Amino acid sequence: MKVSMIKKVTSREYMMKFFYCLDVLKEERTSLFEKAEEFMKDNEEFIINRFEELKLQNSESADAHEESPAFEDCLDKVYIRDLCNEYEENSEEIDAVINRYANNWSTDTMPKVDVAILRVAVAEITYMDAIPDKASVNEAVEMAKLYCDDKSPKFINGILGSYLNDRK
Repeated sequence: MKVSMIKKVTSREYMMKFFYCLDVLKEERTSLFEKAEEFMKDNEEFIINRFEELKLQNSESADAHEESPAFEDCLDKVYIRDLCNEYEENSEEIDAVINRYANNWSTDTMPKVDVAILRVAVAEITYMDAIPDKASVNEAVEMAKLYCDDKSPKFINGILGSYLNDRK
């Protein structure tokens, strides 16, 4: 995996965590980019560690030990800005999509981490054309495997798959 993709994966994971915090803390959905920058800065050490972990997992060299990267080199700021802008402008529509495809569930009743993952993925699919839809779905499922219970990856994949089928 290229460094640019590792930056995107790290950024996506921490944006999911940021959206989770917004939801749990019942923060206003305004000035999201500034709030996201502050959140990222508060989690600098964890972000660097996650970036390094992903880099090692995807390294072909047994001796992939290098100096720790600078914090700014671990994140895709353009992606973060774009995702914040799209979510800030379209949060109601994003939640409406999730609610429409989550049979017998809503963003109010499903687990908050699942909601955060779905918000990232639906925003990417709907508003961020530079990201392939399948990549958004795959990354959402991978995050669910890492951060959620055993049923969430299938649940998230089902919601996103149904949404994609109807968009065609």
